[in-house]
Amino acid sequence: MAAYLNEKDLEAIKILDGFLPDRIFDAHMHLSNYRFGADDYFGFEEYYRDVKDYFGNRQVRCMALATPTAEQKCKDKHISSIKFLGEQLDGYPECVGAILVKPEESAEEISSHLIHKSIRGLKCYHIYSKRSDTFNADIHEYLPESALEVANSRSMTVTLHMVKDAALADRENMRQIKDISKRYSNMRLVLAHAARSFASWTAIESVTELMPYENIFFDFSGICESPAMIRILKKFGVSRCMWGSDYNVSKMLGKAVSLGDGFYWIDKDDVAAIDKKASVRARHVGTENLMAVREAAIISELTTREIEELFYGTACKVFK
Repeated sequence: MAAYLNEKDLEAIKILDGFLPDRIFDAHMHLSNYRFGADDYFGFEEYYRDVKDYFGNRQVRCMALATPTAEQKCKDKHISSIKFLGEQLDGYPECVGAILVKPEESAEEISSHLIHKSIRGLKCYHIYSKRSDTFNADIHEYLPESALEVANSRSMTVTLHMVKDAALADRENMRQIKDISKRYSNMRLVLAHAARSFASWTAIESVTELMPYENIFFDFSGICESPAMIRILKKFGVSRCMWGSDYNVSKMLGKAVSLGDGFYWIDKDDVAAIDKKASVRARHVGTENLMAVREAAIISELTTREIEELFYGTACKVFK
């Protein structure tokens, strides 16, 4: 058993065993040769060790996203991370990867980093934008045109974790997503974390505006409440949706919950306080996410085939 799992995780895993299909394609997990969260380093070996309790002997493939760390603001360390991803992919040919792109990079620089045949995507992140309050950055401030040009010319994916409090309900975020989808129709835009619906209200109404844009997809990584996922499944179907673990964030104790007009990450410190007030034993984010996806699938009345598509088939097509 993974050392961090507790008895409540294991109870949930028994329930999940009857829900999960025989094949899994994790559409959003991370590898890193720099410290992130609880780990100094995590490659495929660590990932497969940690998810074995969830998946047993199931076939598991991955889209390995570069982890956005502060170190990679330095060009040499960014290149080191790209090399690390390539080395990891060498040992796991069933998996694919996405390199990190930064706003100052030209199309030529980004293309020069596509050093491995299994690199099928690009990953951007707000901490590399030039503004100080990066959580309020516009998409174009951390996802440069150069990256979109490369992805479009090579039929790659771009995984977007948008920011701003209103996420998809922010009108400028919505405008830029539509614009990207229209102008770069040969790439596939993956809206991470169910369009960053940690506050479920941000996606429930706004997401319907994206229905005409056929090159937009959603991964359900890290989301621990079902409403936004239910809405997306109902409006887009499983052919536009993929499950993802958000490893190694999945190892965090607690969950993200909608609260007021935003959301809050319940973490280990909050859990300690809650334990004094209620007889509740918290589970880890990976468990909470899978149980929320299961809940969404039940309420959406997904068939066995549709669950297989959500957990495997759609990702195979998106990351081909």
